[in-house]
Amino acid sequence: MRPDPAIPGLSPAGCFDILSHRLADVLVAPARRRAIRDAAWQLPPVPRLALEIRLGGGDAGVDAAVDLHQMITRREEDPQILRRHLDQGGGAWAGGGLTGFLRSWAAEEDGLQDRFDQLYLEWDAPTDGAGPHLPALFLASDLRFEAAESRSARRDALRRVVARLCQAQDAPLSDTLFDVVAGPVSISHIGVMSGRGNAIRVNYRGISPADLPGLLGRLGWPGDVAAVSGHFAALVDAADRVTVGLDLVDGALRPSIGFEIFCDHPLPSGRWDRILDHLCRDGLCTAEKRAALGQIEATIAVDDAACPWPAAWILPTIRGPGDAWPMVRCHVSHLKLAVAADGVAQAKAYIAAEHHWQIGYGRPAEVTLPAGLSFHPRPSTAEAVADAVGFLLRARQQNGLWGDFNRINGGCNNWVTGVAALALAETGGDEALAGAAAALEVLRGRVQPGGGWGHNEIAPVDTDTTASIIKALMAVSAPENPPVIAAAREFLRGHLTDDGFQTYGTGTTIRFSDDAVVDAGWRATHACVMANCALILPDQLIPLLRQSQQADGSWTPYWWRTPAYPTALAAEALAAHGDGAAVDRAVTWARMQDPAAQSPFCAAAIARVLIAGGDRARAGDILAELLRRQLSDGSWMTGADMIWPRPDQMDGHTDFLDVPDDRRVFTTAGVLLAFAAATARS
Repeated sequence: MRPDPAIPGLSPAGCFDILSHRLADVLVAPARRRAIRDAAWQLPPVPRLALEIRLGGGDAGVDAAVDLHQMITRREEDPQILRRHLDQGGGAWAGGGLTGFLRSWAAEEDGLQDRFDQLYLEWDAPTDGAGPHLPALFLASDLRFEAAESRSARRDALRRVVARLCQAQDAPLSDTLFDVVAGPVSISHIGVMSGRGNAIRVNYRGISPADLPGLLGRLGWPGDVAAVSGHFAALVDAADRVTVGLDLVDGALRPSIGFEIFCDHPLPSGRWDRILDHLCRDGLCTAEKRAALGQIEATIAVDDAACPWPAAWILPTIRGPGDAWPMVRCHVSHLKLAVAADGVAQAKAYIAAEHHWQIGYGRPAEVTLPAGLSFHPRPSTAEAVADAVGFLLRARQQNGLWGDFNRINGGCNNWVTGVAALALAETGGDEALAGAAAALEVLRGRVQPGGGWGHNEIAPVDTDTTASIIKALMAVSAPENPPVIAAAREFLRGHLTDDGFQTYGTGTTIRFSDDAVVDAGWRATHACVMANCALILPDQLIPLLRQSQQADGSWTPYWWRTPAYPTALAAEALAAHGDGAAVDRAVTWARMQDPAAQSPFCAAAIARVLIAGGDRARAGDILAELLRRQLSDGSWMTGADMIWPRPDQMDGHTDFLDVPDDRRVFTTAGVLLAFAAATARS
């Protein structure tokens, strides 16, 4: 939401003014800044700008060119702003073919905005006295969540746009480029680089390191596969996503390749550190530029004394929404490793500044359906389960794990993978078991000294994550599992205290970045963690679980907003050890809940409590309703209600951050576990 587009002022040049305060000279030399700002003034006055900056030294050092990028969306007033900019002669940089397309898109002709809700424009480096060059245009190809018919229609539209921009009779996109897409692999974007002789770039996502050689071979890529595979594997292991970019000239693939590297958390972070370690070891990023990247991240408010608001922005700010606060976020969007035809590699950073109106500062975001998804009730449990299994298998990351809860430090992949693998194993079926086994093989390689795991590869080890992985290992038969399980059980045993059970052990260092924290709350006994671990150390934890049950039959969570999930874990553990009285109290609590008012995750947890207590009729009603709430891709709406308490808080609900399962993996695994429990009890 922005002011009326007739209000002048908000611009990419203003974004650059703000970003300049965060940019060290080693990233952008002072002598180059005037040319960049002058070029930014000539771009559409949408207040977003990104700089593409070389990270190496020598020829790729501080004097290297800085390219400009801008995203324009169909939301807010972007189309009107773009149309006015073109009408006023501001698109001299575009050229005839591109100008025509931009006008058609801004005017919503031919359903272009429905097909392509974001435009990515990329200008090669401006030089002194010269305006922006003819830019590249990138458009989305395959959405992650859309039906085959919709994907096919989008691709057809994309072929027509590419032909239009290249002024070709037929789109220079061969069927082979699309035919290699299968399983988790898809095409994220296709770009036409009009300023480079209409070269075309195709960006593939979801490729695992094991699958990269085969995909490049099927495409007929003429480069050295072995030479780039090591880079790709190292980057995939550290990043959240790595896309693969291939260039075509006159329809033929070039031997160059690009890896775009994304992390879901701002730099600096432990995950970014691993990526930059790799680039620095190979001489692709200097120590000075690495340090400078760590100073970029900031959210700048209008009253920030250290970064004056651009004068031209004051009027739009005053006339902005009354219930919103103007902000500019400066951040490292992603990195790129480009390997040229001669094998020479170069690393780049994409540094962005984006204006937005912050409405309801501090409130958790409203849960909405992702683009391309809809509610799609299934007629039977078997079909719902099969589609949910399919969703989980497709949702695996390139490193073979599942990730979720990405608002917290580094996100959660080890822990989420343990729960997702358990859900697949309990569901059964060859494909589900194979998916679980493959993920657990990766987790076995991530076990830390002492036998435990942290919620991700850079987090301190904890008992909750370790128990979730043990359960999955116990559910999947493999000769490598027993010694790993035994060591992990001893790890859990080491967290027993005289009167409780720790989530984080006394000797485990808990840090965020380089700062130690006051962490008494995190090291305390948490009923929700005990409930997860009780099946593994029953002699020690079942008595403690009985003692911590509340009068209403539930268990008080530390890491969750509501008691539903910990009560399900506790009831299942107690039922397995014949404690009928405690389970009956939990069932009484569950019967008092309204599942229809709960998220699918919490409703499934309530069903698990009822199943543990033998109330199959009520549980069946909940599961039947969950069939009606399933989404078209086989998942269920985000609803795992995890919270992130401040480490010093003994009561987790005093001061906390809401951390939803933004990828819906944990929710979907939780629902699958409820269906599996119902099947097992029958």
